[in-house]
Amino acid sequence: MEILLRATVVYWFLWLVVRGTGKRSLSELTPLDLLLIVVVGDLVQQGVTQEDMSVTGAIIAVSVFVGWTLLADAWERRSKNARRLLVGEPVIVLRSGEPLHDRLDKERVTVEELKEAARLDGYGDLGDIDYAVLETDGKLSFIPAKTK
Repeated sequence: MEILLRATVVYWFLWLVVRGTGKRSLSELTPLDLLLIVVVGDLVQQGVTQEDMSVTGAIIAVSVFVGWTLLADAWERRSKNARRLLVGEPVIVLRSGEPLHDRLDKERVTVEELKEAARLDGYGDLGDIDYAVLETDGKLSFIPAKTK
C-alpha cells in the first residue's frame, strides 16, 4: 500500500514538473535535458520503491503510473476543462510576422528557435507568416501570410 501511495505522489509531482517546464518536444531535448531525465528516473525509482527491490514492488509502481496515465487520458478526452488542465492549450507566439515576446518568454522559446522552426518549415522570413502557434506537444505550426 505504501508503494501505491508513493507512486501516486511521485506521478503527480512529475506531472507538475513537466507542465511547469514548458512545451518542448523530445526532438528539442539538449544533452543536459537527457541527463536530467536519466537522473530523475533513478531518483524516482528510489523514492517510490524505497528499500523494496522486489518484482511485486516494481509491478505495483509501474501499474500505478500506467493507471494514472490511463485515467488522466480518459478524463482529458471527456472534459474540455480537464484537457486544458492536463494538456494545456496552443499558444499564438507570432502574429503578422511579429514575435510576441511576452508569450515566447512565458513558454521558454527564443526568437532564434522560432526562426529555426520557420526555416525548417520552408519560411525564409518571419514576415511570410501570419501566425505561429506553439502546439501542446511543443511543436510550432505556421499559418502563411496571405499574398497580395
